[in-house]
Formats: sequence, C-alpha cells, structure tokens
Amino acid sequence: MAVEVYRNRSRRLWSVRECGRVVGHRLDVALVGATFRASEAARIRCLRSGARDVHAWASGELSDLPRPAGARRLRYRVEEPGFRCDGRVVVRAAAAWFEADGTAWCEGSE
Repeated sequence: MAVEVYRNRSRRLWSVRECGRVVGHRLDVALVGATFRASEAARIRCLRSGARDVHAWASGELSDLPRPAGARRLRYRVEEPGFRCDGRVVVRAAAAWFEADGTAWCEGSE
C-alpha cells in the first residue's frame, strides 16, 4: 500500500500517512517508487503568513532497503518551489530514504 511521508518538525520524526490519515511516526523511513509533491499555492501562503503546514511530502511503497553509498541528498526549502537534488527539481525517484537526523536521500531520480 502506498503511503505519504513528511517531516513533523515539532516531534522531530517522519510522519507516515495512509489514505490521508497519520498512522504513525518513525525515526527513519525508506520508500520505493517515490513521488515528490509540493503545493505551490500552499508554499506561497506559508511564505506570506509565516505559518507552518504540511504542503510537501513524498509518496511511495514502504521498504526496508538500506541507503546505498551513491544516494544523493534530497532537499525541500519553502523558499524555493519543488524538491531538489543536485540543484534541479525532482518529481520521482526509484527509491528515497528519510533519515533520523532529518536528511533525505534519493536514487534514480527524474
């Protein structure tokens, strides 16, 4: 079953949603067939109001794959539209890892 993952900044954990409902929080998460989504309208609203809300997340199938040494850093910043890897916008990846320290990594990105 596909899940959605986003960083819960107050708990300092990754929140996992199924069908729009949070089903748990995890220190780290791995996804295969990852798709990255970010609402541009909500991003602009957050910039304007200073409010924090969930407007960017990754979706895919949960996995227990270890992160390979060649995985590249994945970033999201509210100041820039979209998820980025190596300075370019990324919408999909073969696999993505969300680590306990809050970093995210991807492999096979488009």
